[in-house]
Amino acid sequence: MDKESVRLDKFLSNAHVGTRSEVKEYIKCGMVQVNSVTIRDPAYHVLEDDIVTFGGEQILGHRNIYILLHKPTGYVSTTSDREPSVLNLVDHPYLDELHIAGRLDKDVEGLLILTNDGDFTHKLISPKKHVEKEYHIHTTRPIKITDSMKALVHNGMILDNVTRTMPGKIEQLSENLISITIVEGKYHQIKKMCAVLGIEWSKIIRVRIGNLRLGELEYGKWKEITREEAVKCLGQGCDND
Repeated sequence: MDKESVRLDKFLSNAHVGTRSEVKEYIKCGMVQVNSVTIRDPAYHVLEDDIVTFGGEQILGHRNIYILLHKPTGYVSTTSDREPSVLNLVDHPYLDELHIAGRLDKDVEGLLILTNDGDFTHKLISPKKHVEKEYHIHTTRPIKITDSMKALVHNGMILDNVTRTMPGKIEQLSENLISITIVEGKYHQIKKMCAVLGIEWSKIIRVRIGNLRLGELEYGKWKEITREEAVKCLGQGCDND
């Protein structure tokens, strides 16, 4: 079977080295090498196993991107010209392709995943896949989680007198800190669950999505992870079909 190929200028523009017209100039100026050979023809066809370099650095073909971000409070999880957006915190060549896989409210901080992989996002946010999202809730006063509160979360709760949540989990971490784990993401769900449970919160942080944890990722910072790490985060609750 013949190997697939793509025009060199298209390969570079798809990899976000520059616009199609910009990369044509780069090529004509001798700034691009394929398998250590300088190529000056933008129409040159690159094979899938060719090594393309620009400015001495290897350029990978267009790929799926997965970014972890520690969202600060005060930022919206959308593209907005009126309010600070989490996308303003990320400096990445693929930024214009990225979307947020599971949003957080403006006044909530914690783990966000940004990606250009729509299939991954669908699996991540689908309640049917049972991917866990864990939140730490800092309370305004000491609180004691009771067995009845645990049963209520475990059995599903009625929110807004209409919607029943899927089974979740609530744990006591300290007298002013609790953990709530859910497998869905209804509108303001954690806040509404706290209201039903009588929990007054001062801060909510999403600390985990699937097997991915916020960990030591600094407030307002981001890092790129591999596709293998991203898929692993889905755990057994989401196969990779």
